[in-house]
Amino acid sequence: MGGAWGNSNLRPVGADRRIYCYIDGKSHGIGWICKELNARNLKATFFAEVFGALIFGEDETREWFQYLLDQGQDVQLHTHLSFYFFSQRAPSGPNSRAPTDNLADIEGPLRGELLEQACEIFRRMAGYDPVAYRAGNWRMDRRLLQDLRAQGIVLDTSFNRGIQGSGSFDEGLDPLNALQFIEGIWELPVTVAHQGLPVDSVADGLRAVTATSLSRWELQKVLDDSHASGATHVCIAFHSFHGVKPKDVQYTKMKPDRIVQRRFEFLLDYLAANQDRFHVSTVGELAGQLQTQPDMEERRASVPKLGFFHPLARKLVQGINSIYF
Repeated sequence: MGGAWGNSNLRPVGADRRIYCYIDGKSHGIGWICKELNARNLKATFFAEVFGALIFGEDETREWFQYLLDQGQDVQLHTHLSFYFFSQRAPSGPNSRAPTDNLADIEGPLRGELLEQACEIFRRMAGYDPVAYRAGNWRMDRRLLQDLRAQGIVLDTSFNRGIQGSGSFDEGLDPLNALQFIEGIWELPVTVAHQGLPVDSVADGLRAVTATSLSRWELQKVLDDSHASGATHVCIAFHSFHGVKPKDVQYTKMKPDRIVQRRFEFLLDYLAANQDRFHVSTVGELAGQLQTQPDMEERRASVPKLGFFHPLARKLVQGINSIYF
């Protein structure tokens, strides 16, 4: 939102800065991500936030949807209610604070109505029905799963054990990192790994696997350990803006985050070089398989161990890298 809540002089950050992340005319967001994927003949799923269309307009939203589709990538549904509530505020009123950013926090029929509206916007932008969903901030519960099923969503990918206790299936799911069938819908958790380094921001030492939160050594270990254990699904997250370091919340100035970019490129290189062990698939493809093979529930999963010293070294590097210079 770029600080727009609480400051009436600001507007939410548009696609050029937050999605494409242009620096000197060159994209370090979805343009860079698609370039790196296509260079290795890989595909990924882009979870596209749709309520921003109520602020920025459907033409702008449809443009970056179509860009991703033209690049041969998979696009599925994502929501942040801050955009919805910002669009509904009184134009002359104060920009105080969104009631919530999370669809799972909404009570009663309104939750299902907002999800239905999100699906309708998605259809207009993409030209097809979404089959997979990721909740903003990973906030998900069983009630929202039921609403997703009512909208024809086959697969959800919102469970993040690393933030359990903050609204991501706080009742817990077992086993960890396993594809499982809940409330009539499939749940593919973002993969978590265990680190021996105690950090308050992660639950029980479990950290979500992303190119921003793990080093190259750690990313490789997650893949190698998962393959060695016989786990069949690894779900890795990345955001369009993770490849840049913004100077402020409005992204008025940015610099490429070379450390994160090199991690992402290493991850793609490792996957491409080891296709005999790793099959890279989109969430949309997995949802299609689950529709035709509903008995393929997979319980085999593992939690990779990262130890203490590599996470410590990574944390020191990230502390230095967080400085804007």
